[in-house]
Amino acid sequence: MEISRAQIGDWINGLYRATGADGFFGTPFFAVASAEDSYWTKFKSIISSSHWTPQEALSIKYPDSIARSVIVWILPINEAARKENRLKKDKPSVSWARVRSFGELANMNMRTQLCRLIVEAGQAAVAPQILMNEQKIHFKSPDFFTPFSERHAAFVAGLGTFSMSAGLITEKGVAHRIGALVTDIPLEADKRPYGDDVFAWCNSCGACIKRCPASAIGPGFKDRNKAKCAEYQMNVVTADRIREYGWLDYTLGCGLCQTAVPCEFKIPGGIPSLKK
Repeated sequence: MEISRAQIGDWINGLYRATGADGFFGTPFFAVASAEDSYWTKFKSIISSSHWTPQEALSIKYPDSIARSVIVWILPINEAARKENRLKKDKPSVSWARVRSFGELANMNMRTQLCRLIVEAGQAAVAPQILMNEQKIHFKSPDFFTPFSERHAAFVAGLGTFSMSAGLITEKGVAHRIGALVTDIPLEADKRPYGDDVFAWCNSCGACIKRCPASAIGPGFKDRNKAKCAEYQMNVVTADRIREYGWLDYTLGCGLCQTAVPCEFKIPGGIPSLKK
């Protein structure tokens, strides 16, 4: 079976409904990056020498397959959760935490099932996030890097650029979850409408700095303190989680820097090429 871009889109939209992701997110959209894009090797110096290229990720399960494409999708967080989180000052709202905990489970199921559909159709596919779970790989201190950054993959695919908070501003804003997989399907790569400008869609307004309860965001991208952010979520957000949220084990997130900011659900000021 030849797998087209249209088929990938149909599968993503079908899984969005089947997994229950539609109860947490708005309609997904996706793009494709070439597995041979030069950014994948650049990330070894920008992020970590241990950051996987698409070929390295695919070879973990399919050593004889050649990586051709990286498929990346965006799941915009629903308006109700965003509205509730705008009002919070020190911890995420219950609705926001639900999206982070259980919406991400739905997203993980989308990753798993999309890989399965592609493999059943005769091609190879892996989701790096699933590989990380299988190998029990977690964010590593002190840099908190991941072996495969889905945000950076989304940038390569032309889906968005980075903000001062290190979030990814897409055409639907910075409040979202991302999913990605690597496959040997030769799909046409999308162009980056912003070229190589990694901050093209951020207006540097500083709203996210004021929203961060951990003071983990600064005026420059390098001022972003991931350790401070993680410590705040661990020590403050989860301090009384049973009483405040009612469930255990799953990450609650925070997301204050992604709500009540100009880039919450759109590109600040808009981008001419994306205006309807």
